[in-house]
Formats: sequence, C-alpha cells, structure tokens
Amino acid sequence: MSVPERSGQAIFSVCADEAVVNTATAASFSVAGSHFEGEFRDYITSDKRPQFSPALKNAASCVALIDFDRNPELALQTTQRLHQIFLKKISIVGIGAQLDAVILLRAVRNGCTEFLTKPLDPTELTASLNRFHTVMAVDPRSQSGIGRVIAFFGAKGGVGTTMLAVHLATHLVHQHGKKTLLIDHKRQLGHVALYLGLRDTQYHFDELLRNADRLDSELLNGFVVRHRSGLDVIASPEMSGGSYDPKSDQLERVMDFLRREYDYVLIDSQITFQDSKASIIDQSDEVYIVSTPDVAALRDLARLIENLSLSESSTGKLHVVVNRSTATDSITSDQIEKAVRFPITIAVPNNYFELQRAINDGEPIPPGRRSEFNQALGRWANQIVHGNSGSKPVAEKKKFFSFLR
Repeated sequence: MSVPERSGQAIFSVCADEAVVNTATAASFSVAGSHFEGEFRDYITSDKRPQFSPALKNAASCVALIDFDRNPELALQTTQRLHQIFLKKISIVGIGAQLDAVILLRAVRNGCTEFLTKPLDPTELTASLNRFHTVMAVDPRSQSGIGRVIAFFGAKGGVGTTMLAVHLATHLVHQHGKKTLLIDHKRQLGHVALYLGLRDTQYHFDELLRNADRLDSELLNGFVVRHRSGLDVIASPEMSGGSYDPKSDQLERVMDFLRREYDYVLIDSQITFQDSKASIIDQSDEVYIVSTPDVAALRDLARLIENLSLSESSTGKLHVVVNRSTATDSITSDQIEKAVRFPITIAVPNNYFELQRAINDGEPIPPGRRSEFNQALGRWANQIVHGNSGSKPVAEKKKFFSFLR
C-alpha cells in the first residue's frame, strides 16, 4: 500500500476546456514535484462542493486553474471558496479569453493570484507553476497557515485512548505553545471533561455541526470551554440527546473553519460510530489507533487496521500507538508489528497508578514532570509538530501469529 506524503504540487482545473486541461497536464511534467490531479467540470461553491481526493488534500501546495468564460459569477464564487478551503497553500489562476476589469478586481479580492489568457501559453503557465512552487518549497507548513486535525480511536474500550488524547493535547499547549482544541466525540458520558476537571459544559460537538451555516469565531467561543492550561475543549453531553447525522458537507465545513482557528484539533472518537467514523477519518490529517499489548486488544487492532486500510480516505493517515507498554510484556513490539502488518508509531510506557490519581483529581499530569510517560508524550508531540510522525506499513502480508488467532 502506497503512502501519500504531504509534498509536491497538485494542479487541477475547474470548468476548463480540453485545450487548457491538455496544456496544464503537459506543464505539470515540466515542474519538479508537480502533478496534474484532475479536472472539476462544475464550479465549486458553498452549495455545490465536490469530494477532494486524498492526493489533493495531502499535497503540500495546490494550483487551481479556473476558467472564467463559462460563468464569471460562479468562477468568482469558486475562487473565494477554494481560497477559504485551502488558504495559503493554494495559488488560484484565472483563465479566460477576455477578462473584464471589474471581474479582475473582484477576483483578486476573492483570492485569485494570477490571470492567463486563452489560448493558454505553455511557457507562461510553466513559469506560473514554478513561481508558486518555489515559494512553497521554502516551508510548506509555515506558509499554509492551516491547522491539522488528529483523530484518536481505541482498538477496544479501556485501552486509554481518552487519557492519551488529553495528555497529548496538554503537551502541544505547554511544550510547543500551540493553540489546540480537544473535541470529545462521544454521544454521551465522554470522559475528556472529567479528566480535565471541567464542569458545567453546556454544549457539545453535534450542536456545533447543527450550526455549521452560521459558524464564526464568536459563536465558536460560546461552545468551547477553556481549561486553565490554555487548552480549549468541546465536551461530550452528560446524557443522550439522540444521535445527530450531519448533512453531507456540515462536518467538512466545520472542520475547515476549525483549521483556521487552531493549530491542532484533536478528536477523541470511538470506532462504534460507523458513519461518523468514516467522516472523521476522511477529515483528519492523522489517525491514531490506540491498543494495549494484550491479546484481546491486538486482535481487534489487527482487524481494524485491515478494514481501514481498504479505505482510500485513510491511506497514509493511520498510526498505531501501544499504550501501557512495559519491558516485561509477553508480546514484543516486533511481534505486534508483524502480527498487525503495520509499524508502531509510538509506545507509551505504563504509568497506571499516577494516571489513576490524575483522573481522580481531574488534573492531567503536568508536562514538566520528569517521568518516562512524559518523555514518551513529549516525543509524540515533537513528532506531530515537526512532521515526522509518518509511518509506513509493512508491505509483506504475513499470517497472524498464533496469539491473534
């Protein structure tokens, strides 16, 4: 299974004719690290938004070639929408046989960075692609200004997924000064607020999804609870209010907005949400599956990875975390990796009794406290911030070891 990296320049067209598509395809071969990702035959607006491929989402930078000839007004809406979705990681090039000065001005205000006239000159297009590629090559992550979404799922209940999500979030805030939001994505009785000692949490994530159409910074501030560490939290409801199935684009629109508000959005979810699970995975940049080194959890981990690996939306995002690891575990890390056919991204040492005290007190273990547990969380936070948390699956498929049968 190939793992798409967050690198390269993805080029795509919107409502372009065949000549533009052919020129763009040819030009992509002339720019190192570029590839033509495809064409959208309809304009992209708030009412009509396509599914973007994982390759396009994972690209370090994007170039959109928008044809203004078919419908200038919809082209303007597309420019604005793409600029909102991809922020500074996208260069938007307007294309037309003749562009009106008023349209040009509005397009610039909507985020259009350059204009080329038809028939499209291959040399001009190649030069444009090279210019943006050079700018983004300096530091794609710092240029983009887009926050990252990280989802957590437990291979089974009781493996410590929420505990790890809470402590990783506090490390991102304390250790790296990152603006971080932690979402408890449980239908009821989630433990994030409990572990943080938060009370009177009135709103939860489903309500945020219901208000996707009018979401802004002021509304968001009414939903989040600020922990004294500086971590923002959206808690789980304390009683069931009935499940809410968001409309097709509500989750995507909310996550787009949260990426612009935060450096990191951490989502503590659970694998029993079949529909929302697929959506959360699709919207996440990284997905961590937490297991413990015992037969029951590892069996479920193996089945889960096998299932998720078949999904295109999870390609390249999956990471395995082994919690409560000790030097005396009867199942070694090498055995786990061979059995589940996937590498371990991070192993977190067992710190059960101190964590139990922290949970009972409603106060996470301070990141500055010296312990093997905090050292592991610190390495994990460093991996995420510095972008080297990627894991590559083991290519050779072997039969499960006997302890997983």
